[in-house]
Amino acid sequence: GTVLRWFTSFLSDRSQFLLAGGQRSASRPLTCGVPQGSVLSPLLFNIYVKLLGEIIRGFGVKFHQYADDTQLYYSTPNHPNDAVEVMSRCLEAVRNWMGTNRLKLNPSKT
Repeated sequence: GTVLRWFTSFLSDRSQFLLAGGQRSASRPLTCGVPQGSVLSPLLFNIYVKLLGEIIRGFGVKFHQYADDTQLYYSTPNHPNDAVEVMSRCLEAVRNWMGTNRLKLNPSKT
């Protein structure tokens, strides 16, 4: 309906270019992401990554999300080897979900 058409127009037919030293690059189409600076973009991103939280919780791992950052927490004081195993499996599931959903994991932060 009307709302779907509005969202489609909000997220499609966008482009970007680089301006540096008075030189402008050619415009390139944007094929993913939400417009930066829009009031609606954080809400749309949160809806997009909602399933990620459900996947993480499925491993018994706690997490915090802020903007496009996600921090994972797992505590098991008596079984540290279990923690490594759980976190490894959880991170693999996160990597798989991100790959499927056109997001990239930053290995230097992992």
